[in-house]
Amino acid sequence: MTPATTDLDLKELIEETIPFNKLLGVKLVSADHATLTVVLRLPLRHDLVGNVVRGMPHGGTIAALIDAAAGAAAALSLENLRDAPGVATIDMRVDYLAPGRGTELLASATVKRAGRRVTVVRVDVTDSDAQLIALGTAAFSVELRGTDRKGEAV
Repeated sequence: MTPATTDLDLKELIEETIPFNKLLGVKLVSADHATLTVVLRLPLRHDLVGNVVRGMPHGGTIAALIDAAAGAAAALSLENLRDAPGVATIDMRVDYLAPGRGTELLASATVKRAGRRVTVVRVDVTDSDAQLIALGTAAFSVELRGTDRKGEAV
């Protein structure tokens, strides 16, 4: 797999192009084309808190971060990022392991299988103390515009 070669940048796609990611404040930390792994950071703000007594992030915040990270990893598996609009979540599971603490969450997402039509991604979410707080698995439908993953006409 070679890196995407268009002028559409993964960082721009994640942080600026997708309105919901921008609203959340998701930031790209790293993207590894060789391992198809993406790490996203979500600074925790007061409006993302679900438990105001303990100051812990809402479960929906964590789920949204998992979806964003998994989607970014799925997009990374594409030859051309311009095909990213053809990637859509079709299934997602979240296992909450511990309450999140601190000022930010990190989500590390790795593509486990990139097929012709479906991509599967696993995500680990850690808090500021590097404690694993959630696991996610997401499946994405992939519809490429008249090409396969290598850019060849189908």
